[in-house]
Amino acid sequence: MFKSKYTFLLVSAGLSLVSCGGNEDKDGKTAKVVVETDNNFNSEEYDFVLPQPISLAKAFQAAGLKYTPGATNPASNKQNYQSKVKQLLNLGVYSTDLAYSAINEKSQEAREYLKAIQELGNGVGLKPVFSDKKIIEKFDKNLNNMEVIEDLIYDIQERSEEYMDDNDIRYLSVVQFAGAWVEGMYLGIKDIEQNPDSNLPVTIVDQINLLKNIVKGLKTYPTSDEVLSNVIKKLEDIQATYDNFASVKTAMESSTFVSPKLTPEEFRNLAAKIKDLRTYIVK
Repeated sequence: MFKSKYTFLLVSAGLSLVSCGGNEDKDGKTAKVVVETDNNFNSEEYDFVLPQPISLAKAFQAAGLKYTPGATNPASNKQNYQSKVKQLLNLGVYSTDLAYSAINEKSQEAREYLKAIQELGNGVGLKPVFSDKKIIEKFDKNLNNMEVIEDLIYDIQERSEEYMDDNDIRYLSVVQFAGAWVEGMYLGIKDIEQNPDSNLPVTIVDQINLLKNIVKGLKTYPTSDEVLSNVIKKLEDIQATYDNFASVKTAMESSTFVSPKLTPEEFRNLAAKIKDLRTYIVK
């Protein structure tokens, strides 16, 4: 397998999606957030690209996402997840929550999520990656240095991906990312709902572009699992709902790239389905 650099142009949709507005700079151009990520799925079976969870969190932060206390999945819930798929999904949820806390300088919360990630990681067969006590030690020594903490999060994710690739279990990473994606979308939606009059942009609409790759990756999971099957169905329903929005159809029919601007009703429908899936994953 080889790695290649890909650039995601995450075109910012405004927080004013609720009112169909957009965010433009002084030249009248839509603001864009660029996220670079290594492609760790480059083969006949894994011919798609998925970024790291912290890349998603950084994209949302750059787009204006504010920290909302209590919005994340409590780290204490980790003990409730017993099946492997539930553990993988919430490993992803907690990966986003860790990044969300860290980039907002909530070091104690981030530490709790790191511990939850270690525990769930050990439970799904990634103990060689997550059992390293030096991770917590390094984290504790740099609680007030968010730059080091962010680098540590990137390092953990890279080590995890390398281990899964070396042991031919890359499909675990896709399940984890599905949880991370849903949590990121959920946090973005919560921000929009609490700040409907804000002009700060978010990347909700453009993150939908990752959905088809997520579903494709989840279908590579080698064994039958009811929870995973339900997650796939819900993700496919979100994709179908989005594709059938009038605003999306209009944008797709344009001869030039146009980022869809959802109507208030379309946004509410999309938000309801994403929140329903998030509830299913974390309950």
